[in-house]
Amino acid sequence: MAQRIVIAESSYLMKRGISAVISDIVQAEIVFVNGMDELNHYLETNLVDYVFVDEELLNNREEREFFFQLQEKTIYIALSENPKNFPGSNNFFALIDKKSPKENLIPLLEETLENKPYAKNNKDSILSERETEVLKQVALGYTNQQIAERLFISKHTVISHRKNITSKLGIKSVSGLTVYAVLNNLIPKDQI
Repeated sequence: MAQRIVIAESSYLMKRGISAVISDIVQAEIVFVNGMDELNHYLETNLVDYVFVDEELLNNREEREFFFQLQEKTIYIALSENPKNFPGSNNFFALIDKKSPKENLIPLLEETLENKPYAKNNKDSILSERETEVLKQVALGYTNQQIAERLFISKHTVISHRKNITSKLGIKSVSGLTVYAVLNNLIPKDQI
């Protein structure tokens, strides 16, 4: 079944480029919108799996607040020219740097689109503080035993936390967890 994806971006080339990459990864029904008013109207009347939105469209406070009220089972992904200085990244499942090279962009999109993670506002998907610490260590490549030693907990506890993380995020692979950690600014890209 095709996933319904909306791309809210003013640049024709960006829309077409993102659409082409998405179409290579998953079967998708892609809708293009040019502004927040058009996006909000579309989200009010249609069920959507993913929304890719350009950060420049989020300038109007009222439209932005309404946009975030519409988020239910939709995954929001921000497109940014400067992700390090992007305000409000907590409202997005992923933050994609528009200048990312292909070798970084493709795996991030694959992991996000193929695993259909839970939306961030789902209470079941929120990680505890300790689970977040374990996730960081997993993403940095440490084994269960190494994580246990670093966090002063038992190996059994680490395994339990990893099961909870996998269940809450719907991501099973270490590479997927690493992508999640990077996209959510839990670890810097250069530490991988």
